[in-house]
Amino acid sequence: MSIIQIPLSKLHLSPANVRKNDSQLFIDELAANIGENGLLQNLVVAPMAKPKGHYCVTAGGRRLRAMNRLVELDQWPKDASVDCRSLQGDTAQQSEVSFAENFLQLKMTVTDEIRAFKHFINEGSDVDAIARRLGLTRRHIEARLRLADLAEPIFAALDEGTITLDIAKAYASTASHERQLMVWEQMANHWQGNNADTIRRMIAHASLPSTSPIARYVGETAYREAGGRIESDLFQAETGDKWLDSEIALRIAGEKLQAFAVEVATKTGYGWVRPLVGTRVDHAAVEALHPVHVEPAPLSEDEQARIASIADEMAEIEAKFEEGLDDDGDADALEDRYAKLEAELARIQDKPGIVSDDLKPSVGCFVILDAEGMPVIDPTLYSETAPRKQRSTAAMNGSTDGSGAGDGTGDGENGEVAIKPLSQRLIGELSVQRRDILAANLAVNPAVALDLLIFAIADRTPTYGRDERGTTIRAPEPSCYLDAYPASPAFEQLAEVRDGLDPSWTEHETTVARFEAFAGLDDDAKAGWLAYVVAKSLEPSIGGPRIGHQGPSGNDLHDHLAGLMQIDAAQHWRPTAANYFDRVGKQQLLRHITDIGGTTMAASYMASKKGDLSQTCEKLFAGETIVATEVKTAAIAWVPDAIRFGAATEAVSDDARDAGDPVEPPVAEPVESAGEEQLDVEDFVEA
Repeated sequence: MSIIQIPLSKLHLSPANVRKNDSQLFIDELAANIGENGLLQNLVVAPMAKPKGHYCVTAGGRRLRAMNRLVELDQWPKDASVDCRSLQGDTAQQSEVSFAENFLQLKMTVTDEIRAFKHFINEGSDVDAIARRLGLTRRHIEARLRLADLAEPIFAALDEGTITLDIAKAYASTASHERQLMVWEQMANHWQGNNADTIRRMIAHASLPSTSPIARYVGETAYREAGGRIESDLFQAETGDKWLDSEIALRIAGEKLQAFAVEVATKTGYGWVRPLVGTRVDHAAVEALHPVHVEPAPLSEDEQARIASIADEMAEIEAKFEEGLDDDGDADALEDRYAKLEAELARIQDKPGIVSDDLKPSVGCFVILDAEGMPVIDPTLYSETAPRKQRSTAAMNGSTDGSGAGDGTGDGENGEVAIKPLSQRLIGELSVQRRDILAANLAVNPAVALDLLIFAIADRTPTYGRDERGTTIRAPEPSCYLDAYPASPAFEQLAEVRDGLDPSWTEHETTVARFEAFAGLDDDAKAGWLAYVVAKSLEPSIGGPRIGHQGPSGNDLHDHLAGLMQIDAAQHWRPTAANYFDRVGKQQLLRHITDIGGTTMAASYMASKKGDLSQTCEKLFAGETIVATEVKTAAIAWVPDAIRFGAATEAVSDDARDAGDPVEPPVAEPVESAGEEQLDVEDFVEA
């Protein structure tokens, strides 16, 4: 293709140009840019048969439209010459060229655009000049420049594509890096994940709960003295009060953590120690750094003794939960204590490794906060330069085997070649691809998949740190303390099932060893474990009418499962004074008697005291009272709707009860009339 100059008036849009739908988009902006800077990219044209001397534009249709727009605005001479590349070929070839130019265009990323605008500003341009030259609005450029001032971890996430432009704009709704980072830290574990609307609300109403690690580290006294405001939340006591001036808390925390970092640097001799106000070292902080692996530091005798003491106390707390707790307050206190012990254990075990004196000046570390708001040294050390490959022991002693290990050859210090470690992004990609390989093979090996499924939900071996089972499969027990409730025959039956399982595989120390032992069990043993752990995963649910009650909700699937297994709740649970009758009102007790014996029988108990009636009901519904056969049968089969599976049974009608054999009141029926609550007469009068 040769370059020729053609008057604009002799250029026409080609029907071979493949861009149709968005051909008019941003024409005014493109026209402004061409008017300011001229045509920067040649048009691709092909000669037309008629009229002679005219050309059709195969590639560059939007540029042609923009120049014609300038002509309409009297900002471009109609007969101005345009540099073009002349294409020879048929319509198909012209369309192919048009397609290639449009398809292979690589649009600038948002972050590249932001960097470009920032470069123009740094070079002395102003926003209006940039807007005029590029044909953009001032608002668009200012919005991009606001994104340029995002806190570093957030800008890095936008650059890597791990957050969207909308999410970045939500963070940029405030210019405060402290507030951005506070919300960024909170969103890392937020149940909604990254959601632009949620982020904007959190930015607008950013506050710190007084129970957060940052608030605990700062302390209420220092926060108030600095002018910080606190708002009490009477409805969310467990999360503590709200600290409204989060910037004050973050500033104080940053100053304290900086002082702590100086102390650490002085004590350790590291080349640098950087504070991060948060509970983790994020990817952006270490992206340009290289991890340095050193030998773990041995534990002192005092530390070993403390670890043993912590383990004993944690075991005591676990035993108390297994025995059951009557007071929810005691359970909360023990749970809080357990969390503190875990945090202390992590602080002791995650000690920085042994660093030689000659290595200390070239490495550094981060100081962060733990979950309890204590400043700690992150155990991983980093270097700003890639670590050199360590020489082998043979090389250091002078190898003579002809391998060259000790001959000093290589590009790095001591003749060794420095190898740059893999980037975090590449490691992430490789880990996902490795996972996909494993998943693709597991998907066609149902036997291994079934073993993993049962093992993953049955293995309850406690681990510290990362879970080594490597799967998201879980079957946790319900989030309420079941042991705090009274035991039942069904509870004891479940315990007997557990005692009958083969626990031999649980005795191995490593995850792989436990899995191998579990996979070696026979199918019946595996099925037993599967049924047990699935049974333990069931959430509490309520039966019968579910309107207006508090606590667990109903569950139709539970009712369906019970139907499949033909469960009769009355065979597993009987109402007693302690577990039911003492805990409902007298009116309710009389209603229950009506269910099994009709209104006439219930009326005979109207004068009974509540306590006596409760004891009477225990005997009556246990079948220990002399009553008519059909009443006794109904009583033994009766359970409250709240514990019944499926639709509640209808109450026995008065006609059905009164038409049969007379219902005899129980022997030694107490009759009292002192100021007890009474039923409405209408409830027991025959129609």
